[in-house]
Amino acid sequence: MISSYYVMVDGVKIFVETNNGPKENGTMCCFVSAGRESRQYHGLMDYYAEKFEVICFDMPGHGKSWPLPGNNCLDNYVDFCEFIIRTFEVLGIENPICLGAALGGNACFYLAQHTKVRAIVSMTGTDYSPFVSQNVIDNLDHPYASVQHTHIDFTDSLIGSAVSRENREFILWGVLTECGRTKKADYGGVYNGFDVRKDMDRVTCPCLIIRGGDDWSENQEMHDAVMARLVNCPYIDYRVIPGIAHYHPQEAPELIGDVIIDFLQKSHA
Repeated sequence: MISSYYVMVDGVKIFVETNNGPKENGTMCCFVSAGRESRQYHGLMDYYAEKFEVICFDMPGHGKSWPLPGNNCLDNYVDFCEFIIRTFEVLGIENPICLGAALGGNACFYLAQHTKVRAIVSMTGTDYSPFVSQNVIDNLDHPYASVQHTHIDFTDSLIGSAVSRENREFILWGVLTECGRTKKADYGGVYNGFDVRKDMDRVTCPCLIIRGGDDWSENQEMHDAVMARLVNCPYIDYRVIPGIAHYHPQEAPELIGDVIIDFLQKSHA
């Protein structure tokens, strides 16, 4: 059963959800894609109810968490990821398994470089993502543009062909509930400015990298470059999954859940 509570991190009221799963198998911490919130992981949290403790918290200005003073959000990857590390400290989380989708998948690489983690699962993530044009960034939080409308077709194109109607609709509902200011900080700032290539040799935990076979926004070359920089990673598992695209934990939570368990067993993480 998923339950929730609030904690204070750096003076900001942060919303936390947990599946109340067994802690003895380890704690998984999940990080969402740009502009989204913790419900992105409800399917996986339910699937792991008897297997792992799974925690997901909304970053400042996301979901039910309070924004930063001045109604702002974290807009660069260092501040964003360091806030995650301080939230770990507040929650008493040590050596977690870190899961992330898109922007959250990027964050996993930073976390593995700067704090102790048991393993990382990067779904559609990369160590370098300067992909967003200034025109797109400017229109994410603009008085004459609505991100709920301008990004609905874009998001729909990033949902896989094998995804159920129910899961597809809830992914699109995520767009309809996004805040433009939050999306601009995430997508235009944290994601677009993300570059941890020079520190990839600091990643020393097992890594699972998942790519959706229907995701047009990423390619093999991008992932090959990431894996080539993981020179000190003891175990790398790379999976391309047909029928899904960009929103893995929402598109196919049970399938992704099984892939993660298989990875943890094979890597002895």
